[in-house]
Amino acid sequence: MIVQTLKSPAVRSLIWLCLLSSPLLAQAGAYSIFGVVRMPDGSPASRVTVTLRGPSGLTRQILTDDVGRYEISELPRGRYSVDAVNPEVPSQVTERAEVDTGRFQTRISLNLFFRQRSEETTETLASPVISSKEASQRVPKAAEKAFDEGVKAGSSQKLDKAIAALSKAIQLYPDYFQALAERGHVRLAMGKSVEAGEDFTRALKINPVYGPALRGAGICKFEQGHHADAVKDLESASSVEPNLAKTFLLLGIAYLSTDRPEAAQSALSRAVTLDPKGSVRARIHLANLALKQNQLQEAIAQLDAYLADAANAPDADKVRALRTQLQQEGKQ
Repeated sequence: MIVQTLKSPAVRSLIWLCLLSSPLLAQAGAYSIFGVVRMPDGSPASRVTVTLRGPSGLTRQILTDDVGRYEISELPRGRYSVDAVNPEVPSQVTERAEVDTGRFQTRISLNLFFRQRSEETTETLASPVISSKEASQRVPKAAEKAFDEGVKAGSSQKLDKAIAALSKAIQLYPDYFQALAERGHVRLAMGKSVEAGEDFTRALKINPVYGPALRGAGICKFEQGHHADAVKDLESASSVEPNLAKTFLLLGIAYLSTDRPEAAQSALSRAVTLDPKGSVRARIHLANLALKQNQLQEAIAQLDAYLADAANAPDADKVRALRTQLQQEGKQ
């Protein structure tokens, strides 16, 4: 978050909450395990709980930040298991990954990805907007079959199988921009942002206004630190798919990273209007923006809305304490 004034303890605490668990804030230690947690579609899993278990009953928990990152530091040498849970969507699970720290590797990268439980239905990444480009396609049936197999495998987190099927679809029909975008999102879920970016770029050369490819390209560029370029792609995605809350939430975070608070406020507000529960983390950012504009009551109202929709969130108790502190400061 962008900080202009830190006049009160509550303001400092709220800004800290927005940045909580960013790897940039992690303390150095003997060993560190870090990475990104992703949703089934490859997008960042923000504010989910990552749990590490180690020898002698050692247990550590941390929340991912708003772009899905986590880092657990100051670990002794040993063997650990790491998984994540999403309190907002209990049907989503991650596999428990095993990590063995080594003498010469003190920082170990480990990405986690959610999948739907086998009994649950899943959403595909298909764009809700059907363009003329899509309507005029003549996709061979064999390519369509491979695409469907790839989507199904990706939804079950059989990622290598998904890549193989989607690659087959693209081989059979090189202009299959939907398959390219889908493969890009699968590669995002595998932590391969460079390869994913190449898929999104190829998809956009075929169809420059394909929403999932624009959104994926924006995610890749944001992760690579190219925030201004990410904004351009996410702005285009929001124009193509104006009713998709996830895009506006990501766009708002990207605006904050490029010091555009007014644009961020607009995008974040749009996200919570479209999907109040799915975009509930936008409330914390909106509260922070309100505080920087000396709008104390608006900040409290945003925190109240956050607690109403995320009463059981891992950081709910901290938000309640901050809300009380802000209210007390308003009476002084």
